[in-house]
Amino acid sequence: MRKRILWIQTGGTFSCAGTKSGLAPQSSEAQAEKILALMPQVCEKYDIVPMTLMNIDSSDMTISDQKRIADTIDDNIGKYDGIVITHGTDTMAYTAAALSVMTENPPVPVVLTGSQRPFFDSGSDAPTNFEDALAVAGSGTVCRVCVVFGGKIMDGRDCTKIDTVSDNAFTCVKGDIGTVKSGRVKIPCNEPCGGKYRYDRSLCKADGKVAVLDMHPSFNPDMIKMLYEGGIKGFVIRCYGAGGIPERVRAALGRVIVVGAKAIAVTQCLYGGADLGIYAVGTDARKAGISDGGYMTTEYAVAWMMREVGMSPDRNSRKEQRNRLHLKEITFEKNVHFGCSDGIF
Repeated sequence: MRKRILWIQTGGTFSCAGTKSGLAPQSSEAQAEKILALMPQVCEKYDIVPMTLMNIDSSDMTISDQKRIADTIDDNIGKYDGIVITHGTDTMAYTAAALSVMTENPPVPVVLTGSQRPFFDSGSDAPTNFEDALAVAGSGTVCRVCVVFGGKIMDGRDCTKIDTVSDNAFTCVKGDIGTVKSGRVKIPCNEPCGGKYRYDRSLCKADGKVAVLDMHPSFNPDMIKMLYEGGIKGFVIRCYGAGGIPERVRAALGRVIVVGAKAIAVTQCLYGGADLGIYAVGTDARKAGISDGGYMTTEYAVAWMMREVGMSPDRNSRKEQRNRLHLKEITFEKNVHFGCSDGIF
């Protein structure tokens, strides 16, 4: 019996065609029929049900769009043997991370894929990636959100885009789950499907309330206060190396953390992760209340932080206003809490 696969289309390069302004997505039911007509070998193996959920360039992907994808997964999770989502590569890792947070322990594989060149272009990587994604979705062996691209199977929590041109566009910071080629799925250390499926939309409550800050020598810590007073409740800090966060930034973060903000540190480096326990600056960051992101990618840290902020009890407006008004009154002794000399903004 053929495995039944739901194919959710969202646009992206996979579906693109040339226009006067350049490549633009063209996802539709008609296009899906044309694609499947060119791939009889997969139609023999799988009963593929296409659904055009949206037709956007993935740079326009929003939290609301990601929620629509997650809602569609949740609505259909028990009706299919697997789910494939074709998605633009620019924000694929962000969507994979968000879906990993929202749809925990899915009972069937949820697979994102896409391409570096449009499906109908000569030499496109789209047909191979799509066939590989279908193979993983139909395998029943990877019950999680994952990205299948360039022959690699990657955990949706750990992948990130590393190349704008190469077919090998993504890497997995903690190592690939496995590989797929010509319909053959190889997973060296596969974990059995199991665990209670849980759909959690908490992160959607934090839309627009999380900021990503890259450390650099001219970073102005006053930005942190301005962002907090503008409604930002969670900070993802892309630190130097294993956990380098400048003293002036630790101090500014400490002041907003003490009145309710959250912060997590991830490394700017591709591999190795962050470890705030190695250097004194990292230890001081922990004392300031900054969480250690470990091997988290920026993409997953954003989704994780949004869930943390979204799950936090809502503060009434008066208390929030009082916290903001009193920010300037907060002071800290040198090196006692945050390793900073003073606490005045």
